Amino acid sequence: MTGRRSVLGSVFIAIMVSLPLAGLQSDRKVYKIGDGVTAPVVVVKQEPDYTEEAKDAHVQGTVLLSMIIEADGHASDIRVERGLNSGLDANAVDAVRHWTFRPAKKDGEAVAVSVRIEVNFRLQ
Repeated sequence: MTGRRSVLGSVFIAIMVSLPLAGLQSDRKVYKIGDGVTAPVVVVKQEPDYTEEAKDAHVQGTVLLSMIIEADGHASDIRVERGLNSGLDANAVDAVRHWTFRPAKKDGEAVAVSVRIEVNFRLQ
């Protein structure tokens, strides 16, 4: 019985902690580029790694990612919209997580924007 109470208590605490965070996130406004909202600009870019499997198979192409560039200049909510293979898709997401952007602006203030970014994989 004590173990069950402990588990239920932990679940209750986890829910109580996450509810205020969910409320804060829903208040966040995410803009689209245009109508007075400028596009973010990449300032620091890390190239994605090519997997050995993709090199051996001569896989080339573009991974299309959608994400939010936050007002602090970092990407969040990164999703693969069109991929090449699981290894290259994961490497594209990982690379973009390390990029830094000059954030989008609206009325001179940094704002979060939704964007799509293409990450290219080309063998040389």
